[in-house]
Amino acid sequence: MKPVITLCLAITALGSSAVMAVEFSDFDLDQDGFISKSEAALSDSLAAIFDKLDSNEDGKLSPQELIPLN
Repeated sequence: MKPVITLCLAITALGSSAVMAVEFSDFDLDQDGFISKSEAALSDSLAAIFDKLDSNEDGKLSPQELIPLN
């Protein structure tokens, strides 16, 4: 079973301090265990920080790369 990881994305593009909590699986549409750039594009906030989070620069986000957000 895949671990459940909650992403907290600050909605800064709207000038708001609101935070939205979503599950990793909400973005992992193809259920391959990673979030691709195209999947991350579902959220402007996640897309904006995608490259910073992609620490191994493989073009996808693993649950481990998102642990600092939890």
